[in-house]
Amino acid sequence: MGTRAMGFAKWLLLFLSLIGANAWAQNYPSKPIHIVVPFTPGGGNDLFARAYGQKLQERHGQPVVVENKPGASGNIGAEYVAKSAPDGYTLLLAYPALTILPWLSKSMPFDVMKDFGPIGIGATMPMVVVVATKLPIKSIKDLIDYAKANPGKLSYATPGIGTSHHVATELFMQMTGTKMVMVPYKGAAGMLADLTRGEVHVMFGALNSTVPLIRAGKIRAIALAERQRVPMFKDVPTVSETLPGYEVNFWFGLMAPAGTPEAITTMLSDEMRLIVGMPDVRERLAGVGFDSSNPTSPAEMRRTMAADLEKWGKVIKAAGIKPQ
Repeated sequence: MGTRAMGFAKWLLLFLSLIGANAWAQNYPSKPIHIVVPFTPGGGNDLFARAYGQKLQERHGQPVVVENKPGASGNIGAEYVAKSAPDGYTLLLAYPALTILPWLSKSMPFDVMKDFGPIGIGATMPMVVVVATKLPIKSIKDLIDYAKANPGKLSYATPGIGTSHHVATELFMQMTGTKMVMVPYKGAAGMLADLTRGEVHVMFGALNSTVPLIRAGKIRAIALAERQRVPMFKDVPTVSETLPGYEVNFWFGLMAPAGTPEAITTMLSDEMRLIVGMPDVRERLAGVGFDSSNPTSPAEMRRTMAADLEKWGKVIKAAGIKPQ
């Protein structure tokens, strides 16, 4: 076969495969879709997956099953999806730690940028900086000044090394030249209980878990790590108003195994943007602190993840944290 004939044969094969993929996508979904949440039930990530899944099921008439597969900081569920068939029927509830964990482990069971196809980020959760009320700290400037005047005397709560809470605090310390002592906890309940008693001093954490205590005056919100102020706490400034360039939030979205037909990921992304914009879904998500007003496309999600991966790599290396 000549070179020209071989080239034509390859082109024809590609053309036929694209036709087949598009025909397959047109019949999608034809069986139950599984959304894997790599954490225990009841958290914000679980709520987001179930809100999306319920509406997707209503709109397409196929069951959408949310499966919780916790363990190894989310790696068990993520690996399961990465190794699943790329047919659009097994999806991952994606979360920001996916861009942190690669810098903490010498042997990740998957490559977050190569083994998944982004669908989109559907909602974000603001990160808030809260302090114990017994401290004379009422602003980010106060926190920076107090930490500099008392190096190593302030403690901050996290759910452990490499969590979003931890790296967000490390980023803050690196940008301000301050030093606080990390106190790891097993979960938000212990962190917040000690913060209300003043046994730990500072926390960079998810807004939804802190709202009741902020409103009860048991802890003090001094700033939000968002790009702009949020309506729920419009009087609370952003960290960047004092510390330009500082921005961290929790995001939640969906990914499919790499190789999933683009027509399917595009359809799921379009559905997600439509669903999170529905008034009842937006209200449900807002009730626990989510902002679903700016869902992204697959390409935008990939750019966000690539930028986060680079950012957290620099922070973790500067903090001297070695992969285990």
